[in-house]
Amino acid sequence: MMTTPDFLPFSREVPTMQLPSPKTLLILVGLFVFAPAASLAQNAEEIAEALPERVLFVTSGGFWQDAGDAARQDAGTDGEAETDAAGEPGAGAMRRGYFRLIVVRGEDNRSLVELQRIELAADGPALDQSTSLEEINELGAYVTDVRPENSTGTSSQPGFAAFVYLKTDPTVSEPDTWTVFVDEFGDILVEQSSN
Repeated sequence: MMTTPDFLPFSREVPTMQLPSPKTLLILVGLFVFAPAASLAQNAEEIAEALPERVLFVTSGGFWQDAGDAARQDAGTDGEAETDAAGEPGAGAMRRGYFRLIVVRGEDNRSLVELQRIELAADGPALDQSTSLEEINELGAYVTDVRPENSTGTSSQPGFAAFVYLKTDPTVSEPDTWTVFVDEFGDILVEQSSN
């Protein structure tokens, strides 16, 4: 116990605060550090379990960026990120994200291919746009594999490229290769590879 100094008008004993033991501190720090990781792991497990059985392949890569809606409408805006008075991204803020190519088994057991733009929003990834790749879907093919052109995880230029391996006849031994290409302007090209 500690007593108050004599110059104070009241005198009473002031209890001293004892610090927790180092072992207790270590446990508390561990809870703060590892609890979010456990939550993310549980969340990933829940997401994986909720994934529909008809999803055959998913690959992602590349990147896209564009100005927000207000900046696109304002011809005088140079596309740089804008913020409001609170410092939050405004309507003209630069939006960024990546591409995801997803293959699902259709009701007739043929493969259907979708190209999606995923926005990296403040509260996590969000679907921005989804486009059905009719050039492949109209073939009534069976997709056997999907691979990104670049598996390094980095891109120096906006866009996306991936290869889709498919068979229109399941009895043939080698699949046909199709290329899905998105250029820096967002234009999509889907064509059979020539090699």
